[in-house]
Amino acid sequence: MKRFHHKFTLPLILTLLVLAVAGLFIGFLNFRRQTTLPSNSNTSAIGVELTQDFDYIDLHKLQANGISFVYLRGTQGQSYFDDNYLSYRDQIQGTKLAFGTEIYFSNQSTPQQQYQYFVKKVGNNSGSLPIMLIPAVASTKSSYLRKMGQLAEKLMQSGKKVIVAVDYRYAKFFPAKTQFITSGSKQPNKMKYAFWRYTTNGRVKDVSGLEKGVTMFSYNGSVTQYKQKYGQLTQ
Repeated sequence: MKRFHHKFTLPLILTLLVLAVAGLFIGFLNFRRQTTLPSNSNTSAIGVELTQDFDYIDLHKLQANGISFVYLRGTQGQSYFDDNYLSYRDQIQGTKLAFGTEIYFSNQSTPQQQYQYFVKKVGNNSGSLPIMLIPAVASTKSSYLRKMGQLAEKLMQSGKKVIVAVDYRYAKFFPAKTQFITSGSKQPNKMKYAFWRYTTNGRVKDVSGLEKGVTMFSYNGSVTQYKQKYGQLTQ
């Protein structure tokens, strides 16, 4: 009789195990489809980088899925200008997204030449976010950083705010009011870094074209600070 009572026990256990594994798998797939968020739980605003490497991106869908700002790749040196910069900038005007412009600093031309080319291509409308200066080469030579600092100075003299994608320990090469952005898996020091580039392989939920390989940023401050400086969050 005992065998009769327990003959369904093993199949039942196996069935429950299969259901549990299936539930975990479905949960994993749903997680993989979610927007990539930073490791900290106190994120105030999330942003993405948009370049000509992406096909058409629906900025209203971007806004609807929790993205508050975008950085547009602008110029590099005195000869490169992103093909999609102007079209993205025009589209942003019809959204609540804040935006900023990136300059990749080249070692092939002078700060003055790069500044003039930027003004020629971008004009005065570079967004409400600080202009982001990014090294175009992997160099920490003092001569290179000093020239990068000279471009930051020129931009500031024209009334722009500037943020640089270099380690804060090189702050001596840049004007006093320069802001800094860093990368990494852990949230950076808020006293040193204004923004955090927390992934270069992220995704944005339900936005075609941004399923992978997205560079994503987090504002490294409070919601109140973000609203005061750059506007409302889109969440």
